[in-house]
Amino acid sequence: MDRVQAPAGKDRLTSLDTLAVSREVRALTGGHLDKAFDLPGGGVSLVFRSAARGRSELVLVPGRYAALLAERPDHAEELSPIARELRRLLSGARLTEVPDPAGERQLVLRFARGDVPEPLALVVELFGTGNLLVVRGDRLVAVASPKTWAHRAVRVGAEYRPPPSRGNPFLLSASEVAAALLASRTDRTSTLAARLSLGGPVAEELLARAGLEGPVAAPTDAAEAGRRLRSALDQLLVEVGEVPRGFLYRRDGVLVDVEPYPSERWRATPGVVEESTATFSEGAARFFAEVGAVAPPPRAEDTARQELERQLARQRVAVSALEEEAARLLQKGHAIYVHYAAAEEAVERARREGTAPDGVVEATLGEDVVPLRVDASLTANAQSLYDLAKRAQAKLAGARTAAAETEARLTTSRPPPAAATASTSGPSSPSERRRRAPQWFERYRWFLSSEGILVIGGRDAATNDLVVRRYLKPKDLYVHAEIHGAPSVIVKHPPEADRPIGEATMREAAAWGVCFSKAWRAGLASADAFWVTADQVSKAGASGEFVARGAWVIHGTKHLFRDLPTELAVGTIDVQGEEKWMVAPPSAWREPARVRVVLTPADERDRPARETELARELGVSRSLLQSILPAGGIAVRRA
Repeated sequence: MDRVQAPAGKDRLTSLDTLAVSREVRALTGGHLDKAFDLPGGGVSLVFRSAARGRSELVLVPGRYAALLAERPDHAEELSPIARELRRLLSGARLTEVPDPAGERQLVLRFARGDVPEPLALVVELFGTGNLLVVRGDRLVAVASPKTWAHRAVRVGAEYRPPPSRGNPFLLSASEVAAALLASRTDRTSTLAARLSLGGPVAEELLARAGLEGPVAAPTDAAEAGRRLRSALDQLLVEVGEVPRGFLYRRDGVLVDVEPYPSERWRATPGVVEESTATFSEGAARFFAEVGAVAPPPRAEDTARQELERQLARQRVAVSALEEEAARLLQKGHAIYVHYAAAEEAVERARREGTAPDGVVEATLGEDVVPLRVDASLTANAQSLYDLAKRAQAKLAGARTAAAETEARLTTSRPPPAAATASTSGPSSPSERRRRAPQWFERYRWFLSSEGILVIGGRDAATNDLVVRRYLKPKDLYVHAEIHGAPSVIVKHPPEADRPIGEATMREAAAWGVCFSKAWRAGLASADAFWVTADQVSKAGASGEFVARGAWVIHGTKHLFRDLPTELAVGTIDVQGEEKWMVAPPSAWREPARVRVVLTPADERDRPARETELARELGVSRSLLQSILPAGGIAVRRA
């Protein structure tokens, strides 16, 4: 029986929520900013005074939420550097404009100040890790978290450039929505959430109001779907209005969402109770206070760690490319000797017919196309390929050393604080703030099966060797996909359990191994895998047989799994009290609510765009995704 998926909740404001807050703040136009304070759980509070509303406080938690409140929240005793800068630059300034965010999760407040000739603007970024910026004229004069990208620099003194925009999704016509659905290779929900930049909660709400199924392929009845979705969006914008109310949703007594409109998707969910508030900001403040506060802006050491993570991801890509290059060159050299007669015939024919004007002929030798110089012997041709392979192997050794050094620096450096789970009531204890050291299995690919059993796999040839040599014990089982380029996968037998490892775990481990093989990059929908016992795995091949690094010889009978799907679910899991990101087959998740998205193979050329969208949706870095996802294209659908 299929499991009914609950609607997606939220851990930050959506683009529609941001529009609602901007309309609430617009009521302060003409008022003056008095002071800025820090909030104990992270973020700042701006005190406004206006003739229409008297005293109001605008709570800003970058990367999470904003809320305009009549009552005073608790303030921190000391001021952070950004709060001091906000006081210096904006105290006494008059609020002149709060533009609609145009579909972005970004709040902009424009000010005028008598002693400053240039216009002033406060920019609150509610996406990603968030940021607070003050712009004077066209220059940044205060930045909470300095950052630099290839296309954009966010630092004091730099010219302000807004983040890249895909356009305002709220202005799309029915035909434009239909065109986006027709061009998509994913389902309706994913297309609306990512391609049209609406986000998961808004996409689900629109589909619920339009009476459309989300998991259906996006191009299905695209014209009719586009018309109904545009009509639902018009209705939604009217309900948000200029003075948005708040609607809170509880399930089993726990807040799961807040919206600036009555939500059809939650009303249709059994066991969900709706509460209303006078303003959306009041509901948002209650919701985020209950679900927890966001981390403060990253510190310098955290930014340095993120750069190390990106560097390690690049180094791993380089290692993988060099491994493939060295193996390819060796294979071509071997092919000359294995198909010696065919190689000799190709060279002689090229000499006789003059079909190699540049002195090189490409000969098909078995499954390989090998370039052969017609003015050299076949032995010299093979030796030339072996020399090139040696050079690639020398570069590979250096790349592996560099990657190992970066990994060691990451291990010894202090990891970022796990502040996403901190309570808004105040700072956590030192033991809660201090993240535990990485688990031993995090050096490799890993997941926990539906039976709670640890499964690990190699990342490359070196770790494929290492996981087997170091961690394959007598009661463990070995799994491998029946395809080239698959990792060595080990299913660890729980030390405290006497029972054998279950069929469900073995199937999940086999499917996982298939997903991290070249089946994913090739775009295969399924592939086969096998498992054997630990004593069937050896480096001892037949007499004279060479066993390459990362490869193992299997003796005896293999236990096969046929047609395992290439499908992975991404989400978070609690490991000894610490939340970690995990990638595993959908059936492995004992808590389906923790699954955020499900991935399948897709065109690799679209990987950068899909990766950026996914990182933004999940609130993680691209380097983290690159370290946990298989190589190749990805198609995203809602969990």
